[in-house]
Amino acid sequence: MKIIPGIASFFVILFLLISTSGVQAQDVLEPEGLVRWSPGGMVIFTGNTALSAEMPQDGKVESVIYRQMEGESGLREIGRLSRAESFDEFEHRAGRPLVEQLMVTTRSSTEEQLWEYVKSNPGLAEYGFLVFLDDMWRAFGTAYFDEETAALPQGEEVVYEVAFILEDGSEHETRYRGSASAGRVPNILAPGVIAYSESDSLVAAQWASPIEGSEDVMFANLFRQEWPDGEFEQVPGKIMAMRNDEAELILYTWEESVEPERAFRYVLEPVDLMGNTGPKSDTLLVISVDFNNIPLMNQVISTETANGIRLSWEPLPNKPWLTGIEIRRSRDARQDYIVLDTLAITETEYIDNRLVPNVTYYYEFRVVTIRQTATLPSAIASGSFENREMPPNPPYGLTAVHEGEHIRLTWDSVEEPDLFAYYVYRGTSRYDSLVVISHSITDSLTFLDASELLDGRTNYVYAVKAVNMSGLESELSEFAAIRPNRTVQPPAPAGLSGYGELYRVRLSWRDVKRLDQAVSGYHIYRSHEPVNEDIHAGVKQPLEIPGIQRITDVIHRINAYDDLDVRPGQTLYYAISSVDIYGEESEITPFFEVRTQATALIAPGQVSARAINGRTEIRWSATRQEGATGYTVYRRSRGQTDPAVVGRAGIDETTFLDSEAVAGNLYWYSVSVIAGEIESPRSTEEPVEY
Repeated sequence: MKIIPGIASFFVILFLLISTSGVQAQDVLEPEGLVRWSPGGMVIFTGNTALSAEMPQDGKVESVIYRQMEGESGLREIGRLSRAESFDEFEHRAGRPLVEQLMVTTRSSTEEQLWEYVKSNPGLAEYGFLVFLDDMWRAFGTAYFDEETAALPQGEEVVYEVAFILEDGSEHETRYRGSASAGRVPNILAPGVIAYSESDSLVAAQWASPIEGSEDVMFANLFRQEWPDGEFEQVPGKIMAMRNDEAELILYTWEESVEPERAFRYVLEPVDLMGNTGPKSDTLLVISVDFNNIPLMNQVISTETANGIRLSWEPLPNKPWLTGIEIRRSRDARQDYIVLDTLAITETEYIDNRLVPNVTYYYEFRVVTIRQTATLPSAIASGSFENREMPPNPPYGLTAVHEGEHIRLTWDSVEEPDLFAYYVYRGTSRYDSLVVISHSITDSLTFLDASELLDGRTNYVYAVKAVNMSGLESELSEFAAIRPNRTVQPPAPAGLSGYGELYRVRLSWRDVKRLDQAVSGYHIYRSHEPVNEDIHAGVKQPLEIPGIQRITDVIHRINAYDDLDVRPGQTLYYAISSVDIYGEESEITPFFEVRTQATALIAPGQVSARAINGRTEIRWSATRQEGATGYTVYRRSRGQTDPAVVGRAGIDETTFLDSEAVAGNLYWYSVSVIAGEIESPRSTEEPVEY
């Protein structure tokens, strides 16, 4: 494991770039990483060694910082850097905490010894991990902190150049240029906890994140809260980010000594070299407790009661890291224990009523901790129970569905330890006496009612009871109602008869509602052609018979029907079926033949004809005959045997003008009444000479 590459490698590169005295170089070099963004503004690195006239580095005694911000026309000098001239100035730059750390690192017993060491060792690499502290850069004058840029808008770019002053006061021929954007977000992923440990006096934790995606991370801030009521506070100092090359992880490790039975929550915040922070980790809770040595349960007693076995014990200490008491049960004292229940740590008794009577049960008790783990058995007990009074709970979730012509019943399991069987009840009403229709059902939660007695017109009500081994019965379950999917065809009507009028056929039949109360009405079928009874015998759908038409759009409720869609002189064939309240239809009756009356139309009276202004006017009296729809006017000339039609008039008209007559001829006119396709005889002919 080693330090993540960062500023150390940058210092080496920068040192090589700026120690090229005597070498002809271009005017401006642009080393990567010369300028970096920090929460306090831009930081410009000038090297990894303090510069001074007392100890020049490659002839350089001072660095000069130039800056150009957006909107400015050129670079301008903003500061100069060199080593402190006295220990007081050095301490002012570094701060007292860093001075004390340097005295330990350099093994200096006095401040004078430390100052002599610093002057003799201007390179930051001589001071180990302190090289990563920004106070070191300030103290040695190897980085310039441009605090004026701290409030720049996000993304604004600033350009800098670094020049070096030589011993003779001239400027080195090479400058170094770099830039950075304000508010740059570092490449850091949120770390996650990968391990932690707890004991009575020491807690430790380790976080990790992939190296890829967290290239900028160098340190981490740690925040701690004393749980449950404390406030989060930052732990002094920083955690160094370490690299695990094999696992390609960045690791953060922390441990501290604590008092027993204390709980702390930690949050880790990654930080890059410049103090920019990344996303925080999730909260980790650690407790200074040895979870392999927790309180035991004492005085566990089992007692038989009317409701089951009562288990009791002495109270356990109410510690926040103790979360519950796990009760396990088995019928074998040696094995096969299952978790029966988990109680609050403050509970001191438990009644087990999920029992089979007259069976010995064995119980284990385990204390559960905040770590969601149950310890080794803390206590054991045994007992038995005889159920004399507690019937099982009724089954729930009863459903009834069709399965062909049968009924399938299903229900939820009754979780009773002494359950014996289920029994299915059936009736025709919730208020009728339900009877048992099943055998004892011991290994199933379903029953098929395939009884031949089931009637497709009857709604049945089902319920289920549970019975325990003591013979105690539960209440009935919730009811489930259903009608079997069985066809019951209603009886066909009988006694179909009728007669035809001129424009109506009247039918009647015996009312089969008296025979079957489920019949709700009838359908009437008609054919214009004779129907072969042998061909349609056994056909369940009358409309499948060619030429058959159902003339009732809805169910006809009475046992008589008038068909008004007829014409005089027609021969029609009728059949009837009955329909019950479930939509089932009977077979149709044999077809009954009916013929409507033929027409008896009378020619119109008072027909007259006369010549008027080159035309002939024909008049007649209006007819009152039922069904009449209009008139036809005929004309016959001299030498013609049969008259020809010259015009037609509506039923409300009584005159007609013939404009086709030729002067000098003799014509005879007559008129007939029409009713649809039927026509009366013609009236007597009336002559008109032109």
